[in-house]
Amino acid sequence: MDEDKFALVEKVMKDVDNVMMKNAELCAFDIVPVEANFQNKSPVLHLENCLGLESWCVKHVYMYCYSELMDKYFAKPKRKAQKPSSVNAERLTRLLNITLLINPELNSLWNKRREMVLNCFLQKSSELQFSKLVLSRKPKCNDAFAYRRWLLKEIFKDSTLQSNHINSLANDEIYVCDLASDKSANNYHSWNHRIWIINLLKKCKNFDVQFLFIKEYDFSERWLAKHVSDYSCFHYRQFCIENIFLVSVERWSTFDNHINGYNRRSLIKTLGNNFPKDITVQASEADLLTYSDESLVNLLLSYSNKKCNCTVDNVLLCRKIEVLFHELDLNSELLRFYKYHEAMWYHRRFIVHKLISIMYDHFGINRQNGSLVKSSCGKCNLDATSERNAKIVRYDGNRIYSCVLFNVLMNYEKVFIDERRIDGDNYADRHEKYLRFIEGLNNVM
Repeated sequence: MDEDKFALVEKVMKDVDNVMMKNAELCAFDIVPVEANFQNKSPVLHLENCLGLESWCVKHVYMYCYSELMDKYFAKPKRKAQKPSSVNAERLTRLLNITLLINPELNSLWNKRREMVLNCFLQKSSELQFSKLVLSRKPKCNDAFAYRRWLLKEIFKDSTLQSNHINSLANDEIYVCDLASDKSANNYHSWNHRIWIINLLKKCKNFDVQFLFIKEYDFSERWLAKHVSDYSCFHYRQFCIENIFLVSVERWSTFDNHINGYNRRSLIKTLGNNFPKDITVQASEADLLTYSDESLVNLLLSYSNKKCNCTVDNVLLCRKIEVLFHELDLNSELLRFYKYHEAMWYHRRFIVHKLISIMYDHFGINRQNGSLVKSSCGKCNLDATSERNAKIVRYDGNRIYSCVLFNVLMNYEKVFIDERRIDGDNYADRHEKYLRFIEGLNNVM
């Protein structure tokens, strides 16, 4: 590289470093298409909280910085690498900053930053800000998300973290995930990072994670209504549904008031429209709204073949059924409005599978190799060994398939499949085959 290019790169590195030091609120970085430097000015652009680099200089800057990093700071045959020290820390930071901003998918360079953090040459808070800057341009950069997770693990090792600091970290991570998901559709890395941070917060004693469950459950519903093909978010929605089952009774009343009892009304409406004709109880929607959780579960499931002494939590059971039927109703509405989206049909399979699993668990059975077999209780494990995995008798199977919940679900699915088939949605036929041959409902469909 000639002296002019050398001077140019040094000037760019210095300008970028000055901008990052003076503005701690930088929120975006990008490479601006400019063919040549006609005005003889610095290619580093800084406007408000945004940093840019003109494209004509990117090749020269990247090759110079990358070559110096590899030559001096990474080991080669018969040559030792320089370790981060107080002498070279500033220079190394500048080289890493510009190189990773241009090409962040270099895990070796992120590892070098980890080494500098452990040696206290870089601060964890400033590193979170830097990785956020990287993600503003490359929202699907898994190395940047992995680096953030490593930083957060290091931060959460401090047992003296205050609740307000944890809240701030949680809000920042959720915000970063929002930005990454907005910038790139089906951003698996962003949604996976969101799941990771919530699982991390579950372990924090001085953080109200149940409020976050409710907040994220509500957020995912609004997001999916606008991004019906984002299969990564559907996976996150399923994670939120599992979490909402963990909400305590006190928090559940707050959640129920927040949605104005919509889950219960959605379930009651579905029951009223899909009651099997041959059952003795034909309650109106107004009557069903007066039912307690215990009474509603008894109406829907009534019979159990379990032989263990575990008590059934009918409140939790009713809560799960409410949430899943609300989800089924929401899915039906979206499929009517946004036709032919495969991701929504896959999500519907998840909902139906969860409802069927609830029934199987209630009746003490599961499905193995296409057959219904008796299952041992996972809590008390009191079932006799000889009875485990024994095939159920025809009488038990008839009791399962004759319960109100099973018949309501099957009637709901049959009507919806016929409706979508008439509308020309080929995924309806696939869904019916899934119910018949994967869920094993060929004899009752």
